[in-house]
Amino acid sequence: MAKRTDAGTASASGPGVLAGRIEAAIRERIGAERFAVWFGDSTRIEADSSATGRPLRVVLHAGAGFTHDWLRRTFSGECAAAIADICGPEAMLEWRPLEAESAANPAPAPAGQRGSARRRVRSAERTPMPADGPRDESAVPAGRRRSLDLEGFVVGPCNRMAFGAAELVVRRPGEMSPLVIHGPSGVGKTHLLEGICGRVRRLHPRATITLLSAEQFTSGFLQALHGSGLPGFRRSCRNADLLLVDDLQFFVGKRATLVELQQTIDHLQRQGRQMIFSCDREPDSIDGLGADLLTRLRGGMTARILPPDYEVRRGIVAGLCAARGLEMPADVIHYVASQMTRHARELSGAVNRLEASSLMLGMPIGLEMAEEALADLVRASGRGVRIGDIERAVCKAFGIESGTLQSARRAKAVSHPRMLAMFLARKHTRAALTDIGGYFGRRSHSTVIAAEKAVNEWVAGRAQIVLADASWDVEEAIRRVEDLLRAS
Repeated sequence: MAKRTDAGTASASGPGVLAGRIEAAIRERIGAERFAVWFGDSTRIEADSSATGRPLRVVLHAGAGFTHDWLRRTFSGECAAAIADICGPEAMLEWRPLEAESAANPAPAPAGQRGSARRRVRSAERTPMPADGPRDESAVPAGRRRSLDLEGFVVGPCNRMAFGAAELVVRRPGEMSPLVIHGPSGVGKTHLLEGICGRVRRLHPRATITLLSAEQFTSGFLQALHGSGLPGFRRSCRNADLLLVDDLQFFVGKRATLVELQQTIDHLQRQGRQMIFSCDREPDSIDGLGADLLTRLRGGMTARILPPDYEVRRGIVAGLCAARGLEMPADVIHYVASQMTRHARELSGAVNRLEASSLMLGMPIGLEMAEEALADLVRASGRGVRIGDIERAVCKAFGIESGTLQSARRAKAVSHPRMLAMFLARKHTRAALTDIGGYFGRRSHSTVIAAEKAVNEWVAGRAQIVLADASWDVEEAIRRVEDLLRAS
């Protein structure tokens, strides 16, 4: 433990050395690793000394916005004790956020890194806050993009339900909790989460908001567990008016973290707080979350986001261009939206490529230039699904043993998923009828045609089909398999 200095020593050391001694004392009290995670290199300490050499006031500059408030609540006692050890009990501790200073004096990008600014845009949402704490949605450090908002979210049939649920929880928080938004990577789940944070912050300025990825929640929990800081971690999550956790599927196999998450959900539910989770497929199809957590998630609302349709893709491309002040002809926007069909990140990458090509060649963006510049991206986007991918997805979705679909068994529990797999192979691959039939147990092309016709009739009649001894709505069964295909 750091020892208290006398007045003469403190005065002789000067404010800079004294601040260093105070920082060392705080580091010793809370632990070097926790200090590095929470305070880092950006923290500044100022010590104003009186005529006798004893500081009247110690100013600790740390964090910004909600993170600053959380740090002050969590570490105020330990910091004050460390300062008393060095400067005496009369010293006063004052906390100040960093956000005003960083906004007034933005750091210029180092030479050679300015061109990479846009490449950091997508990774900014994953830049970790302290591993066991919340992400601050109010401060925007230099070089990072601002959080996405609901106004910039392009709405269409593929995401209208999820967007409507987001607006509902913003207007009436706590009534529909937890909300689970699921869909494959790159369809806008994180955009919605950040947009909800921004809207709630504007409508309810005093609300406490905690936005974490599942990885941050897990790392923070484990670090707190092993570093004797569990109460502080729990306060950061359980005192939130709005808790958002991204990438729920990351919790699979982490039993201790799942128990902590369940207890957090129970606590917030009792308090009437709003929780929002996202994952890459519907929760019931994520093996390893456990029945207890799934039961809690089913108590709220689940909203699905599909890959963007053409109109949404076109709107995303137009929005990206408008945000950058980039002039892109309508035929090029159409070309990008019609060729890059999988997710929004793909569209962003295409716009980045076109902007860079335009600057490099010194010519405006045109259709011919776009076709040449994006040729490799278009080929990658069009990579087809293989029959084996579909077989594995069907088996995983319904708990069927590998090889069953190739067997000669004709029971409905086997024949129905086999017919569904043939239908999806026709829909998602370019394989010939004979190739599909041959893959599923050397069956003829006429068997594949019959299977495709039967599934189309099921869909038209909204039929219930038997899949691995359970009854399923055919459209829901198809969506379940397609979600797994996209996730893989």
